[in-house]
Amino acid sequence: MNDDIVEAAHERQRLSVLHKQLIISLKFHHSQTLEQIPLEMAVQAVIEVWESCHKTKLKS
Repeated sequence: MNDDIVEAAHERQRLSVLHKQLIISLKFHHSQTLEQIPLEMAVQAVIEVWESCHKTKLKS
């Protein structure tokens, strides 16, 4: 049981780090583009990229 709790905590921490890395990357590498497009377009772009990265997983 404790191992499950520790593993869950590590997974939350790992995902938090990845989340922050993505935010930093978008901010510093794509801020000019993000300033020029509406929020809906930016969100749709992220969805499309996410889907393209997961297309083999989604088909399974």
